[in-house]
Amino acid sequence: MPETGSVELEARDLAGVEEVLVRACGLSLTSGLGAALRSAVLDAAGALGLGAPELLSRLRQADPAAIEALVEHSVVGETYFYRHPEQFAALQRHLFVQPGPIRAWCAGCATGEEPYSLAMALLEGGREEVGDRVLATDVSERALERARRGAYDPWSLRRLPAELLGRYLGAEGEVRLVAPRVRQMVSFARHNLVTDPPPGGPFDLVLCRNVLIYFAPVVAAEVLYRLLSTVRPGGFLALGPVELSLADPLAVEQVTAFGATLLRRA
Repeated sequence: MPETGSVELEARDLAGVEEVLVRACGLSLTSGLGAALRSAVLDAAGALGLGAPELLSRLRQADPAAIEALVEHSVVGETYFYRHPEQFAALQRHLFVQPGPIRAWCAGCATGEEPYSLAMALLEGGREEVGDRVLATDVSERALERARRGAYDPWSLRRLPAELLGRYLGAEGEVRLVAPRVRQMVSFARHNLVTDPPPGGPFDLVLCRNVLIYFAPVVAAEVLYRLLSTVRPGGFLALGPVELSLADPLAVEQVTAFGATLLRRA
């Protein structure tokens, strides 16, 4: 395999790469994350058995395999079970009391911790027999493969309360496996938030947390409008706390409970 780690990537090279990445999936990794973009280029080159200069050349030619490899090695996979638990408590108060089945879309689900956490929260709300379903999507097929396996190490489970760990994940060696009653509530599909049409709807809930912060601002605004368009009137959009200001132009009502803010479509 060609040696890629010793190649110095110029700032102008990274600028060109960012343009490709933004067009392909909206990600912008140069602002404060130049090292992440450089690492993604080197990893993508290594995965294809190329040197970094050849990968850059293929990216400039819009080679699909090169672009896909870049996207796969650029997505930010930092996540864990029961992130922002206060939002689940707020959903319990304002949405989980709904009598009929809840249809939810978890957009940018990464390796699956987020949608499985949502399914667990629904079960904790006493909704096991209601027929709730969670559609989980991500642009990375590698991440989706891990999500479908449903096997997690202690790092992914570091914030999960012990009682929930015991109820919903079984032990197998050094990993924990998501219980069948949780898995059957969640389906996974590849979806690009920037280039693909919404995967169905309307949804009672769209959960897209800590995804838009990695997008170029103009792209984030466009994706946000698209996400809201899939929410039924009166349904909810849940963003990461640091992303709430992005929703200021939207026709939504801010609903606050337990220190969390949800966005309800007008």
